[in-house]
Amino acid sequence: MSQQQAPTQPSVSDDEKLWGLLAWLLSIIGAILALALKPGYRYAKYWAYLSIAFFIVIIIAAIINTILSLIPIIGWILIVLINLGLAIIWIIGILKSLQPNWWKPPIVYDLAKALGIERI
Repeated sequence: MSQQQAPTQPSVSDDEKLWGLLAWLLSIIGAILALALKPGYRYAKYWAYLSIAFFIVIIIAAIINTILSLIPIIGWILIVLINLGLAIIWIIGILKSLQPNWWKPPIVYDLAKALGIERI
């Protein structure tokens, strides 16, 4: 019996991790900087695509929050929960980008796939 070994992730340099962090941390600005200044860094590009997708999710959430703000109490509670969820995803992304981790957050990754993340 032979054991199959798990596929290894390509090694990621500290510089790539830094650019991945900047792409995620600075939202759309960081994503554009990473894509423009480090086009050869696959890890940074991955996080830049995730960051762009997350930025789009934030814009959609802002529109939903505006609508929910018209509903007293229940709407306000939903706004807090949505914003808390976005903050948690952003913080988890910060931590994951510092590791050589190809994180696939739900919804954000699906949107990033539509933007072309799988071509990098």
